[in-house]
Amino acid sequence: MSESVADASSAVSRDEVEKLFIDIWQNILDVEVGPDDDVFDLGGYSLLVVEAVAQARKAGVRVKVLDVFEHPTPAKLAGFLAPADEAPARDPAPLGDLVARTWRTSAAPWDAGAPPALVPLVPDGQGEPLFCVHVGTGHVRFFTPIAETLRAGRPVYGFEMPGIKAAVRPFLTIAEIAEQYLRELRTVQPQGPYHLTGFCSGALIAFEMAQRLRAAGQDVHTLVLAGPPVPELDPGLGLNDLFQYLLGTLRSRFGLGGPADVPEVVRKLTDLTWFEEELRPEELYRRTVLWAAILFAQEHYDPRPYDGPVTVCMYGNQDVTAYWRDRVPQADVIRLEAVTTLGLLQEQRFGEVLRLLLA
Repeated sequence: MSESVADASSAVSRDEVEKLFIDIWQNILDVEVGPDDDVFDLGGYSLLVVEAVAQARKAGVRVKVLDVFEHPTPAKLAGFLAPADEAPARDPAPLGDLVARTWRTSAAPWDAGAPPALVPLVPDGQGEPLFCVHVGTGHVRFFTPIAETLRAGRPVYGFEMPGIKAAVRPFLTIAEIAEQYLRELRTVQPQGPYHLTGFCSGALIAFEMAQRLRAAGQDVHTLVLAGPPVPELDPGLGLNDLFQYLLGTLRSRFGLGGPADVPEVVRKLTDLTWFEEELRPEELYRRTVLWAAILFAQEHYDPRPYDGPVTVCMYGNQDVTAYWRDRVPQADVIRLEAVTTLGLLQEQRFGEVLRLLLA
C-alpha cells in the first residue's frame, strides 16, 4: 500500500538496517527483540511507531510510518528498505499520491461553492446558541442526540469540515480554521456573549476561536474543552507522513489491509461515531486525508495563554493536566473516567457541567 521508500542511503546495508530496528525497538519496548519478531505482538502501537521512525531517521534511514505497519518485523522492514539490488520486488502503491491528488482536484474551503461548515444541530430554543466544533475526523452531527439533553433550552449549532459534503480541501492550521468558522458563526450571532465547546481536536479550534473573540472585545461566557489533545508526534512529520500514520492505525486496529476490507472498516468506524453513518466506503481514503490535515494542524498548534473562564474536561487516561494549567492557569480542570470522546460527552458529570454553565 505504501509508496516505496527504498531510497534509503545505499551506504546502509540490509543487515545494518535490521540491527538498527532491533536496537530501536528493544530500547522503546524494553524487551528482547529478534529479527523475526512482530513488534506489535511485543506491545508496539501507533505512537511508538512514530518514535521508532523518528529514531531511524536520525540514524540516516529514510522510512515512513506506514512502512513499519506493513513490515512489522525488523527483518521484513530491512528487506523493504535495503538497497535496490538486495530488496525484493514491490508493487506500486495506489495511495502514494492521494494527498497531492486531493489538493489538485478539490476546491478551496473559502470558495463560494464550498458547503458551509456551520450546521444546525438543534435549531429551536431560547437565548444565545451553543456552538460545537467537530472531532478530528471532521464529524459533528453525532452530538445532536446528546445536545438535546445538555443544551439548557438553547439552540445548538455545530461546525463540520466542509470536505465532508464535497470535494473541498482542508485548512492546515488551527488559526485558519478558527477564522473561517468565526466568519460563519457571526452570521448567526454577531455579538456575544458566546458559548463554545469543542471535542478532541475541535477543542483546540474552539479555544482559538475564543481567543480571537476576546481579542475583538467580545464576551465568551462559556468555553468547554472536551478532551483537548496535546502535541505528541514528531513535529517534523508532513501531511503524507500523517496520512500514512492514520492508515497504519486503521490497519493495526481495524484490519484495513486493502480495498476488500474497506466496507467492514467503515462499519466499525461509524459504530464508534468516528465518521458519520452516511460515509460511503469509497470515500474512506479521501476522508482520511482530511483527518490527517486536522492532525497536522493539531500537532503544530501552540495555544497562547488565555485569561477567560474555561473548563477543561480530560479523559481518565490523559496525563496532560499540567500542559493546560500552564496555558490556562485559572481553568477548571475535570478528569472523567471515559477513554473515548463519545464516552466523555455521554458522562453524567460532563452533562452537569455544561448544563450549569449554559443555565
